[in-house]
Amino acid sequence: MLLAGAARIDITPEAGVPLMGYGARVGTATGVADRIYARALALSLAHHSILVVSAELCLMSTVSANALRVAIASDTGLPVDAILVACTHTHSGPDTGVAEANAGRPVPAHSAAAFAGIRSAAAEAFRRRQPARLAWRETSAQIGRNRRAADAPIDSGLEVLRVSAADGRPIAVLFRHSCHGTVRGHDNLEVSGDWPGAASATIEAATGAVAPFLLGAHADVDPRTRGLMDLAIPGQSIGLGAEAVRVLGREAADAVLAALPGAVDEAEPRLAARTARVKLPLQLGELAPAELDAELARRKREVAALVGRGESALPRMAELYDLANATARDLPIAEARERIAAVRGYIRDRTAPFFVPEQARQAEVEVQLLAIGRARLLALPLEPTSAVGLDWRARVGAHGLGLVIGIGNGWLRYLPHAKDLAHPLAHQHYEVLNAVFAAGACEALLSAGHALARELA
Repeated sequence: MLLAGAARIDITPEAGVPLMGYGARVGTATGVADRIYARALALSLAHHSILVVSAELCLMSTVSANALRVAIASDTGLPVDAILVACTHTHSGPDTGVAEANAGRPVPAHSAAAFAGIRSAAAEAFRRRQPARLAWRETSAQIGRNRRAADAPIDSGLEVLRVSAADGRPIAVLFRHSCHGTVRGHDNLEVSGDWPGAASATIEAATGAVAPFLLGAHADVDPRTRGLMDLAIPGQSIGLGAEAVRVLGREAADAVLAALPGAVDEAEPRLAARTARVKLPLQLGELAPAELDAELARRKREVAALVGRGESALPRMAELYDLANATARDLPIAEARERIAAVRGYIRDRTAPFFVPEQARQAEVEVQLLAIGRARLLALPLEPTSAVGLDWRARVGAHGLGLVIGIGNGWLRYLPHAKDLAHPLAHQHYEVLNAVFAAGACEALLSAGHALARELA
C-alpha cells in the first residue's frame, strides 16, 4: 500500500537579513513581498520510502544540505540516500551561509532558522502519511526563454505529480519546471519566492494540497521578462516587481491545474532511491601542482595587463569583476566581451576550490536517482543547462520520464553540457564562466545517473 504525507512550514526571515542571488545587490531585506516556505512530500511503499523537501531559498552548500539530510534521517528512520533537499532558486530569498558552511564555520542564525523549518517540514510530512494514490501528468509552459540566444532550445516541460488520499482528496501537487527565479532583480530588497512561490501559492489555494516545486535544467533559462545575457552590457539584472511575479506564477499554476484532471493513477506505483559519488577535477585540477601555480601566475600577469594594473596592485577577487567592467566600458563591444571573459575566467579558475567543501582541485559529487512511479528524477547539486536536461530525457527514453533536478542536495555552481562547451564563444558565456568543474563533468554525472537508472529497469 502506498502511503503519502505532505507539510508546509513558514521559513520567512525578519527584515534586515542579507538576500542571496545577485552580486550587484546592495543592502539587506527591507520587507516581505510574499512569505516563503519549506514544503515536503513523503512517500512510502512496502520497504521503500522517499522524502522530498523543496525550500524557497536560492541555494545552499552541499555541507548544509547533507547535514539536513542526516538530521531528517535521524527524525524519520529513512536512509539518507532516500532524502532530497532541493531549493527553488528564488533570487529574493535569505542568504544561507554557503561560505561559512564550506569553511566549517557556523551558518548565520537566520540561515539556521530556515534549515530548522526544512527539517520540521520533512518530519511533519513523514508523520502525516496515509493511504494514497499517485499520478504523473506531462504538460508544458513557456515561463522562460533561453538567455543565451533567442532561438536556442529550452526544456519547456512542466511535469505534475498528483498525490491523492484514498477518498480522492488531494494531499500534494508536486510540479517541476526549468526556469530561474529571477523575475525580481538585484534592485529588489523584499523577500519573495519569485514566480515558483507564486505558482505554489496559487495551486495550494485552488486545491487545498501542499504544492512543492522542483527546479529543472534552468542554468541558461531566465523568465521571459528578462533579456538576453551579455557580459558587456551593464544593468541586466534589474528586474520587475511583485505583479510580474504573480502573472508568471499564475500562468505556471494554471497549466498545472489544467493538467490535474487528466492525470491517471498508476496501477502499480514504484519507489526507489539510489546514489553514486563521482570524483571530478575542478578547473585546472588535472594539472600537477607546479604546472597549476605556473598557469595561474601566467593568467594573473595577463589580467593585470588587461586592466592596466601591476600584479601587486590588483584588487581582491570580489572587486576585480567591477574593475574589469570599468576598464572595458569604452571598448568596442566584441573587445569588451573578450576582456571581461578573460578576467572572469581567471577569477573562476583561481577561486574554484572555495565553492567545494574539500577546497581542493577535485571533489566528489553526489548523483541521486529517485524513482517515483514512472519518473526517474536525477538530482544534481549544480545548475544544469537546458542541454543537460534534454540529454537526460533522451537517456531515460522509453524506460520512464527522465527529469533533471537542479540544486538538489546543495550547490556547486553551474553544469554546462558538452554542446554548450562546443560553442565557438563558449568562453564568453556566463554558464561556462561559472562552472567550477573541468570539461567532462557533465558526461561523467549523466553516465553515473544512467547506470543507476539501469539498475531499476
